[in-house]
Amino acid sequence: MSAPGAPGGRPGWMERLLACGDAVGNPRHLVSLAPDELVATARGSTGLADFGDDGPADGAAWRRHYDVLLHALESESRLHLVGRILARTEVLRSLRNRLLLHDLWRRRPAILAVAVDPPVFIVGSPRTGTSILHEMLACDPATRTPAMWEMLHPVEAVAGADVAGVADRTVTLWHDLEPAYETMHVNAGALPNECIFITMNAFLSDHWSGCHDVPSYAAHLVASDHRGAYRLHRRVLQTLQERARGARWALKAPSHLGTLPALFAVYPEARIVQVHRDPAKTLPSTVSLMAALKRMRCRDVDLGPTAARLPRAYEALFRREIEQRASGALPDERFVDLRYHDLVADPLAAVGNLYARLGWELAPTVQSAMATYLAGKPRGAHGPHRYDAAAMGLDPADVRARFRFYLERFAVPDEA
Repeated sequence: MSAPGAPGGRPGWMERLLACGDAVGNPRHLVSLAPDELVATARGSTGLADFGDDGPADGAAWRRHYDVLLHALESESRLHLVGRILARTEVLRSLRNRLLLHDLWRRRPAILAVAVDPPVFIVGSPRTGTSILHEMLACDPATRTPAMWEMLHPVEAVAGADVAGVADRTVTLWHDLEPAYETMHVNAGALPNECIFITMNAFLSDHWSGCHDVPSYAAHLVASDHRGAYRLHRRVLQTLQERARGARWALKAPSHLGTLPALFAVYPEARIVQVHRDPAKTLPSTVSLMAALKRMRCRDVDLGPTAARLPRAYEALFRREIEQRASGALPDERFVDLRYHDLVADPLAAVGNLYARLGWELAPTVQSAMATYLAGKPRGAHGPHRYDAAAMGLDPADVRARFRFYLERFAVPDEA
């Protein structure tokens, strides 16, 4: 059944396409997700054989993550025909990226000798304004943000291949699959996006669990050592620096919140900008977003379990982070805390304060560029994001009581 608060019906053209899978008994008869066949196809399409590893002592851990993912996609996710096409595309692209990247690094090892300036990672639970903050920082020529098309096709990007349009069309397809999606988030090949589109090449990424109903993979994701994925992440940044050397990196993904120890193990010089918002707003909005993502791929969507699980998961994440920052297990001095309330009330002032905390210079021309960008991207431009928290079983008063420790620690105001 559809999840409470899930978007409306699918477009007619999509339902007609899904019928092609029903016509042959099961869409798996049309689109294979056989692990070995995908590996062979990736090798055949590139003429390369070596998938490499993701750093010292990591070996071929990527294959273990890959096998868990493919098994979960096939046995748990209830993929319809379009979902299988999307999954096959993303898995095959990730396999090809591994082959192409490791071939590039073998031929040009100097790429991996180039330093990465101390990066800034924007984190926070989903729906906290991390995307607009990231896009504002991208307005500064002194700051380097990874565009979606570069992350999806890093080797082709460095080689100067014309793949930006292909990437843009593949990610804006999501808008066609789920018309309500643009009220929540807008995809574009040229926009900066989350690090999950880099770490998906390690097959250890929240992208897979966020878009698919794959509980066994989600459990594997939580239990795994993410240092190998971050080592791959760093190598990809070094590769993309071939296109723009010397600029400081500004990166973002809500999922970094759950893997901060691994992040600091690979990026000890990193700074963390954490955006804080009332969980009574973020949790139901996140459930609604996940419903939209899964409807693009799955025949039946029931996010009731997600609505029950998410508060527990984020309560545990926030408690652990607060304890680790207090104990020194995480370097508290490398965090900058920013309230969503302040970001939306006066974005330019909030970013100005952030620059001061980071020790960056905010030039008047950059402020002007940010103001122009904001003027061209008003909130709600694609319509209001509608969801029913009560139908999800998420009562605002109960949520705020559960997260009072978090709200008080970071002085987060309740949102009406």
